[in-house]
Amino acid sequence: MRNLFELHDYIQDDLKFMVKSKIRLQIMFSLLEGPKSMKEINETRNLSFATLSNNMKLLLQANLVRKVTTTFELTHFGKLKLDSIIDFQQSTIFSNRFEDLLLNHDISGIPDFLIQDMGVFSDSELVQSTPADIYKTHNTFKHLLTESKEIFGVSPISHPDYTELFQELLKSNVKAHLILTDDIIKRTATTADLKTLTGSITNRNLELWQYSGELKIAFTVADNFVSLGFFSDDGTYDQNRDLVSKKKDAIDWTKRLFDYYYQRSEKVGITNLAKIMVS
Repeated sequence: MRNLFELHDYIQDDLKFMVKSKIRLQIMFSLLEGPKSMKEINETRNLSFATLSNNMKLLLQANLVRKVTTTFELTHFGKLKLDSIIDFQQSTIFSNRFEDLLLNHDISGIPDFLIQDMGVFSDSELVQSTPADIYKTHNTFKHLLTESKEIFGVSPISHPDYTELFQELLKSNVKAHLILTDDIIKRTATTADLKTLTGSITNRNLELWQYSGELKIAFTVADNFVSLGFFSDDGTYDQNRDLVSKKKDAIDWTKRLFDYYYQRSEKVGITNLAKIMVS
């Protein structure tokens, strides 16, 4: 396979055709919504007929658009090309918006195949504690949890408030799937109400997995939100910042991250839990 540098000229010409003309991009984004006639495109983009016609001709010649009777639509090739531009745009926005977070935190807990898709967080919110509200990150996370019906979490950290809150959620039949380190499982088992913990495992409201490796990220994804927490470059967990999103793409991305750790973890039942507590 040719490397990126060898493909530079090819990629440059390919992208130049699409992004150099704002009009061609406008047409393609309009057709991303579905097939349209020239009149319908003109109504949404306010382009002159001559300008629209000339650029549509170029898109047809490049096989990015095709004509079906009286309407135009993106080809599969055109959708692929447009998706690549959207992905690049999202990744650029994400890396620019959260440059400080990315440069000063350890993101090695995210596998490479998911890092390349982090553009889905381009419009997420960085929740930060401030001197005027030192518990903002903590309280925001707790509030989001109370609105959830099913929770997937991976964590190498603990907090007494989280143990108490999860117990209340489990009693309300919220389902929780948690991947924790050995130390955090021990702490949870010794601080939580054992009857609630074992009962929730028995009735399958709670599923626990043990991750034996070093966890360098903490995150939670639920049906309605995702929250990512990172370690600072000095190795301490940054409890004052969480990257939060409620967008479906970000939720789906984080479920893939959960699955990555799930595949590398061991299920913890009541018998295993007892062994971990005494080990």
